[in-house]
Amino acid sequence: MLWVCRRYHLPIPEVNVPIGPYTVDFLWSDRRLVVETDGWQGHRGRQAFEDDRARDAFLRLRGYEVLRFTWRQLRDDPASVVAVLRRYLA
Repeated sequence: MLWVCRRYHLPIPEVNVPIGPYTVDFLWSDRRLVVETDGWQGHRGRQAFEDDRARDAFLRLRGYEVLRFTWRQLRDDPASVVAVLRRYLA
């Protein structure tokens, strides 16, 4: 994620930031924007699915927008990820 931000001249987020009982992958605190980057290995199965939904709900109730991108999206199609991020960071 950080290399995508640098390559496409996006603001650099804070990394691994605790918010309540969770640690978010990337945070733009001034925009209240959280990005979670999900790899298949750590996010497959029912428990990971349930945990991700609970995390998203917790964050949204506290005023954060939560975006999720896969490692494959970041690796294979970073321009699409950047298009979404630019909209939220504008």
